[in-house]
Amino acid sequence: MSEQSDFFMKLRSSRSLLAPVISIRDSSVSEMISLIGPDFLIVDMEHSTIDVAELQNVLMAAKPMEVVARIRGLEKNEIKKVLDTGVAGIIVPGIETARETVEAIEYSRIPPEGVRGVGPGRASKYGYGFGEYVKEANKQVVIVQIETKKAFENLDEILSVPDLDGCFIGPVDLTSALGIEFSWNNKVFVSAIDRILSASRSRDLVVGIYTPLANRTPEPIISRGFNFIMFGTDKESIQLEYRSSLESFRAKTKTLNLGTDLMRQVRDR
Repeated sequence: MSEQSDFFMKLRSSRSLLAPVISIRDSSVSEMISLIGPDFLIVDMEHSTIDVAELQNVLMAAKPMEVVARIRGLEKNEIKKVLDTGVAGIIVPGIETARETVEAIEYSRIPPEGVRGVGPGRASKYGYGFGEYVKEANKQVVIVQIETKKAFENLDEILSVPDLDGCFIGPVDLTSALGIEFSWNNKVFVSAIDRILSASRSRDLVVGIYTPLANRTPEPIISRGFNFIMFGTDKESIQLEYRSSLESFRAKTKTLNLGTDLMRQVRDR
C-alpha cells in the first residue's frame, strides 16, 4: 500500500486526529512541532504568506510526518505545484458548488482521471521515481472546505461528487456566513455542524473541523468523533504561552515587590 493510501486509511479509520496548523514560514518551527508528536501537520497557505517553495521546506523539515496543505483556492496551477511537493493531501477553501468540487478533483488527478500534469518534483523523487509516483499520484487526498452559505445550501451535491475524499468545516467562517452564533450551546449551530457530519458519514467521507488551542470545552467536538481536528496554529501557541507566562511572572513580581515595600516601610519606621 502506498503512503497516500496509508494516509487516507489513517484519516478514515481514526477519530480526533490532532493536526496543528503551520503558518510561520521558518521551517524550523515545523520541525520543532513535528517532534512534539501530533498526528500530522496542516500548512495554511490560505491565511499566511507561505508559498510553494516554503511549503516544500516544511515537508522536508517535518519528514516523515504527513503534511496536508490548505491551498489558497481553486487554482489549477497552484494545485499542481502543491501536489508536486509531495504533500499527503490538500484542503481546498472557497468551494461552493458541485462543479467546483469536480474541478478541484480534476486538477488534482493525472489523466485519465483528471487534467493534472506531473513534473520532476519532490513527489516523484525529482524524476528518479517518476514511474512509481505516477501509479500512486491520484491517491493524494482531496478535501473541500465548507464555509459559506452557498456551500452549505449545496452540501448534498458537493459531497456526492465521485472521488471526493472528505470535507473540512470552517466553523468561524460558516457561522458568520449563516448569521448564527459560533457556540456549541447554540442549537442552530449544532444542527448545522451535525448535518455536515451526518451527510459526510453517510457517504463514507472523511470530515474535520477547526478548534483553537484556547478551547477549554472540547467535549462537543471529541464526542462527535471527527476524523481530524485542525488544532490551533503555531502563532496561537506562541501568543498563549507568552501571555500566560507574562501574566504569571508579573503577578509574582507585583506580590514580591509589595512584600519588599512593606518590609521597607516597617524598617524605616
